[in-house]
Amino acid sequence: MPVELKQGKIIDDRFEIVCELGNGGEGIVWYGHDRKLNREIAIKLLKRQGVNWFSSNEDLVVEEARKVAGLNHPNIVAIYDVPMVEGDRLIVMEYLEGGSLEERLKKLCKQGKWISQPEAFRIIEEVLKGLQAAHSSSQGTIIHRDLKPANILFDHAGRAKLADFGFASIGVIDKVATFDKFGLHPEGTPCYMSPEQLNLDRIDHRSDLFNVGLIAYLLFSSAHPFVDHRLLFDYKEMVLQPYCQLPLIKEMMQQPCRSLAGIVAEHLPTELEVFVLKLLALDPANRFQTASEAFAELEDAKNRYQKLVLDHALKLHDFLKTGLGNSIFLTANELALGISLCKRSGFYRQGAYLYDKAGVDFSELSGEAEEGLENDYKVCVNHAGREVEVT
Repeated sequence: MPVELKQGKIIDDRFEIVCELGNGGEGIVWYGHDRKLNREIAIKLLKRQGVNWFSSNEDLVVEEARKVAGLNHPNIVAIYDVPMVEGDRLIVMEYLEGGSLEERLKKLCKQGKWISQPEAFRIIEEVLKGLQAAHSSSQGTIIHRDLKPANILFDHAGRAKLADFGFASIGVIDKVATFDKFGLHPEGTPCYMSPEQLNLDRIDHRSDLFNVGLIAYLLFSSAHPFVDHRLLFDYKEMVLQPYCQLPLIKEMMQQPCRSLAGIVAEHLPTELEVFVLKLLALDPANRFQTASEAFAELEDAKNRYQKLVLDHALKLHDFLKTGLGNSIFLTANELALGISLCKRSGFYRQGAYLYDKAGVDFSELSGEAEEGLENDYKVCVNHAGREVEVT
């Protein structure tokens, strides 16, 4: 029988169980309190049945856990301890109150919305930063192998962090598979696997980069790049379907993914499509070779995107002032970004005017984004002086 965790239980005279947070395929996660350092924690009890981090070699797994814990990076969830309790291994880690990217997408789907483009850029940037730290660790290349929206968590400030290095390995993996009553199948989540994972081929850090491409495509297009999203997700809930679809996914992923250009907003530059499609190359040799290389290309695409948004914001300002020219549509998040870019570029009067006169409801912005917008507006007003029209 696995160890029984319940409210009030204290582990190693230090970690106190407060309440259950969730029960998934790999284990149960509890919210707790570190009595020694007086901080919030999450405690994960890995299930004994099925695939899990500690299923093969106890000493090796603990050593790899220590290497992940030693990364100490702002975009990776911190691991504090891996205590053994009554024959079961627990993972004590950083508690993140912002939930997961998967949960955020589910919530937005229910509201008929999707994640904003500025936020998508930021999330992919932070994911790549976390991967770069893992892949370039002085203790050895740490490969996540199960990167997906459920394993991207957010702290109170909205910063993305990589979590659940449950399948993580150090260095190159020749072949990793699991045998159960359904037969032999690759470890991981079917619709978030690289071709080499699906085919049980040699895996290295570039497999994680393929996963970044899958997530980026999903965020920027609200669809899966290789198959109709209805085959992988419930339309409203974005719930992953079971393993029975693995053969179908393998078949469809033998072909290059569909183009991103026809299903994204016109404000996104072509450089973004080039970036995403390179990550999704079926042959690892044709992908970016490092996370830092991918990050540099993403920065270029983001800069071009921001230039497009700034141009649209200035055109919208001119239209609102004169009534001449075509009307420009910007979402609340894009206009907020446009005002921030006006501030950065010295277009203070235009930024303040857009805030006052565009008639956009900024209430849908996150708390952090709304606070940032307010600060940008104040800077624009202070620098624009009497030129700002407020009536």
